[in-house]
Amino acid sequence: MDIVGLALNFAGAVTIFIFGLPPRISEGGVIHLVAEQVDEAEIKTAKKYKMISRIGLGLLAVGFLFQLLGKVM
Repeated sequence: MDIVGLALNFAGAVTIFIFGLPPRISEGGVIHLVAEQVDEAEIKTAKKYKMISRIGLGLLAVGFLFQLLGKVM
């Protein structure tokens, strides 16, 4: 059970690392101007990343439960 829990935790952490939404801060100091437009593709991508990062969080929770059950049983 512990091995399965660790594997799920690892998968969840990697998923959140890859698909977590980045902060809206430019590291290069670049300022982006918005011209009252809505980019539908960007909204779709953001929803996809949010869903996948939540799956990663769920994997972390299930992995924790597997580890807990491994110690209790």
